Amino acid sequence: MILPEWTTGNIILYGYLAFMALAVFPLEYFGQAMMAYSKFRPAQGLHPRLGMFILYFLPLVAVTISALPYLFNSSAIQLIVFATIFIHFAKRVLESLFLHKYSGPIGTFTTFMIAGFYSLAAYLIGYLNRQPLQFMDIWFYLGTILFVLGIIGNFIHHKILANLRKNTLDYIIPAGGLFNFVVCPHYLFEITAWLGIFLVSRHLASLLILLFIIGYLTARSIRTLKWYQEKFSEFPASKKALIPFIL
Repeated sequence: MILPEWTTGNIILYGYLAFMALAVFPLEYFGQAMMAYSKFRPAQGLHPRLGMFILYFLPLVAVTISALPYLFNSSAIQLIVFATIFIHFAKRVLESLFLHKYSGPIGTFTTFMIAGFYSLAAYLIGYLNRQPLQFMDIWFYLGTILFVLGIIGNFIHHKILANLRKNTLDYIIPAGGLFNFVVCPHYLFEITAWLGIFLVSRHLASLLILLFIIGYLTARSIRTLKWYQEKFSEFPASKKALIPFIL
């Protein structure tokens, strides 16, 4: 684990990241985080395609700016770390523009709140990548594999959702792939990708970002499961929220 120099600024920054990592699960679980999109979207807000584009494009800009000092003279480790962040958000931008089928608006506050956190996360990892790992160890290779698996699995299940909504924008019980076992397999694979990002970067900040994403997506998947159970009387009782047969 690569730890920061404990200056006053870093203590404040890492204290904020630690607080967010701890607070996000209860805030989202009890509906206090105000993440107004998807099934919990507001009556008014930004057009969803525009909102999602903003949400994922700004982190692309942030990580590129933070990496400019070393980007064209980077080591293999630096290039891989940068590529994981860039690929993750570039994929989400392309999915937002060309794949996803949206039912309604995304809250303006939600858009810029999530964009702000993701941009901070992308910038931090890109910036800290100026001091990368000294060599590729087994955890680095595992992280690379997990990132690739996470990106592919996330895309596959986004594609399944898009295909299910070709002829209707109404919500239906998703099926296919891991949707047969959980309601949010795309969240599971997103967590997997971020676990990979942490393992290839190994900075304390990337660990706290990973914990934030785990807390947020776990809480949101539980809320999503409850939403399906309330909306569909025929919803399978055995289906879980995030992890097949477990959670």
